[in-house]
Amino acid sequence: MARLNIIVEGQTEETFVRDVLRDHLAACQVYVSVRRIETGRDQKRSKIHRGGMTSYERAKRDIERWLSEDQTAYLTTMFDLYGLPDDFPNLTEAGRQADPYRKVRLVEEGMAADIQSRRFIAYIQLHEYEGLLFSRVEAIDEVMSIYDRSRLNDLQNIRNQFDTPE
Repeated sequence: MARLNIIVEGQTEETFVRDVLRDHLAACQVYVSVRRIETGRDQKRSKIHRGGMTSYERAKRDIERWLSEDQTAYLTTMFDLYGLPDDFPNLTEAGRQADPYRKVRLVEEGMAADIQSRRFIAYIQLHEYEGLLFSRVEAIDEVMSIYDRSRLNDLQNIRNQFDTPE
């Protein structure tokens, strides 16, 4: 069984990994741990603040810290391309590309070159995670209906107010 640690931007992505992705990967013999990106430390209270992307340098520190703490697991990220801080590797060059997949590849390659660990798998999400929830509202309604009644009409109305799921 392989182990995979995942650093995500926020609570929504953390919940998705914990409640959906982890079970799927476990069936593939991959054990997953997830946590939100570290955004700061309160030394007086020994408190770590998590969630929200503030800078690449902070993300890099968090990635390198977890790679160092857990030297037998792989580590990946789940960061949205949209809204990445300007200090991300290759982001300026990526912004000049027309092909959105090339943009993602450039940033991922820049991160991998900067982190330089064979256990690090850079992953940049092309579309905002929350937008994926509205790409097929029938699927999200199916999941939500387990806990409550169907809200398909509400979800379709929300989705129809916009040109794209994002």
